[in-house]
Amino acid sequence: MVKIIVVAHGDLAQELVNSVEIIIGRQSNLYAVKRNTDDGLIQMRERINNLLKNINDNDGSLILTDIMGGTPCNASAPTCVSFNTEILSGVNLPMILSAILSSKNSMSVSDLAEKVLFDGQKT
Repeated sequence: MVKIIVVAHGDLAQELVNSVEIIIGRQSNLYAVKRNTDDGLIQMRERINNLLKNINDNDGSLILTDIMGGTPCNASAPTCVSFNTEILSGVNLPMILSAILSSKNSMSVSDLAEKVLFDGQKT
């Protein structure tokens, strides 16, 4: 199953994950990575890479970030070279719900990203 990773400034990532889990229950393939005030690009990149190393499998990971060009997005970008990942920015609650519910189907991470992008644009 494709892993869903929400990467955002401050507590936004964890709070989005908390909200999803209030709606549809605890999810074994959903993770949050926060950017602390003092975190730079290198610290964020290391945190994301460490998480991916621990959860990586053949299904891949979809990374949802808050702001295009922000530190969480920029730190996530290099993972596309080392891991089977796709990245979308502008994360919102409906995008995460779409990602979780659609990840239950046997679809590739790139197909999942395309669906979540479409669903996110609708919302």
